[in-house]
Amino acid sequence: MLSVIAAWLFYDSFLAGFLFAPFFFFFAKAVSMAKKRKYSEMLTEGFLRALSSVSSSVAAGISPENAFVLAESDMEDLYGRKSAIVKELAMINSCTVMGQRLENALNDFARRSQIGEIYDFSVVFSVAKKNGSDISKVISSCTQMMEDRRQAENEARVLIRAKQYEQRVMCAMPPGILAYLRFSSGNFMGVLYHNPLGIAVMTGCLAVYILAIWLSEKIGDVKV
Repeated sequence: MLSVIAAWLFYDSFLAGFLFAPFFFFFAKAVSMAKKRKYSEMLTEGFLRALSSVSSSVAAGISPENAFVLAESDMEDLYGRKSAIVKELAMINSCTVMGQRLENALNDFARRSQIGEIYDFSVVFSVAKKNGSDISKVISSCTQMMEDRRQAENEARVLIRAKQYEQRVMCAMPPGILAYLRFSSGNFMGVLYHNPLGIAVMTGCLAVYILAIWLSEKIGDVKV
């Protein structure tokens, strides 16, 4: 659909939409990456809250294995049974019930999620268990560090959220202006279509427009 609209706006030909077909792969990949990023953020937030629950339970004298079972129940009340974090905690608890070590189950979770914070925690937890360290302090310390990092990320996002909104509005304006001119001043725009020079100019404009969108999205992608 987007390729057809772009073909009509920039080339006055719906058939030109087939020229944009190869770019659908890149668009689909960008959408997939955006969904994956959102999923990772939700899973990280859920894991952080689960760790807070685990930390409180372990501090009260409950074993880490049972603490994760209680955390699954807490996250189910908070996010629902079908949420990503509850499914992951259920998988971890199923592994420990079947006799697998908790640290190994956490390592598997870290590999599945490919989230840095979860991987770091699994490594620290494994080393702490191996060396007989105070698990309660280790979990509490990791939770606090993750909360501080999460807070820094949220503060950074709040600062640029308004600018991101402005950026998306600005990105929507060029096609809107072009469509307005097509409808209101068709003869004025006619010189840009169906001739080599006009096609070259519109192709250059389209390339600059796509580049501007890509750069603005890269600048707005905040990572702390």
